[in-house]
Amino acid sequence: MHIPCMSPFHTWYSNNMDIADRIERSKSTERIDYTKIGFDGRGDPLVKVESSDKIMVSPVWMLEDDFEGSMYADYIAEHPAYDDIYVRSQLLQRIERAAESLDDKYKLVVRAGHRPLAIQRRLLRECAQDYKDDHPDATDQEALKHARTFVSDPDISQPPHCCGAAIDVELFDIDSNKLVDFGSAMNVDDEISYLHYDQISPEQKANRMLLLSTMLEQKLASVAFEWWHFSYGDQTWAWFYGEPCSFYSPVDI
Repeated sequence: MHIPCMSPFHTWYSNNMDIADRIERSKSTERIDYTKIGFDGRGDPLVKVESSDKIMVSPVWMLEDDFEGSMYADYIAEHPAYDDIYVRSQLLQRIERAAESLDDKYKLVVRAGHRPLAIQRRLLRECAQDYKDDHPDATDQEALKHARTFVSDPDISQPPHCCGAAIDVELFDIDSNKLVDFGSAMNVDDEISYLHYDQISPEQKANRMLLLSTMLEQKLASVAFEWWHFSYGDQTWAWFYGEPCSFYSPVDI
């Protein structure tokens, strides 16, 4: 249950955080109380993310051995019309501006956007099971707690990806013809995925800061536990910027 927004259809932020404030905010590991975040229910269509001179669309389901990607692949096998990346139009505008702001040597690689609820629930379930496999003495609740660190639970929140409000990205270096090194692959449910993890090289830290600052400049929100994940208009974004409400609810297409 989510409370109605007291200030419907906000278009401006309730505070004026500069980029330094946003970077500092990105370090917070505070647990969000989703029941205190209102919802204004605006209508903003899901749109397809297209490749361009500055954006490279390369979905997770095209990657080998990607934990999340294999679930998308199974879903697409049953729903072949879904074989694209979709996000809310307001998020796409910010992603396009972020990509255009990058140095000419970089492209923004878009891996995932909207996620069907069926995939979300399976991802949470299998993430918890993997934890139990690695920790045989763990209880179901301990495994679920671990899984919720990396996967939003639809039973207690409105998952950003399911709302079409989140996007998973990395960078491609045109000069070297390689992906930028962020210290870990995407979708690794371990501490090395934490945005400000300190046991990586200075170059890898700098790469994470480049991606982070690029996205925060467009007033997207980051999450502490995944360096690749950014959002706009979801509950995490509302918490990050001190907004009274989120904009979007889960939708399947």
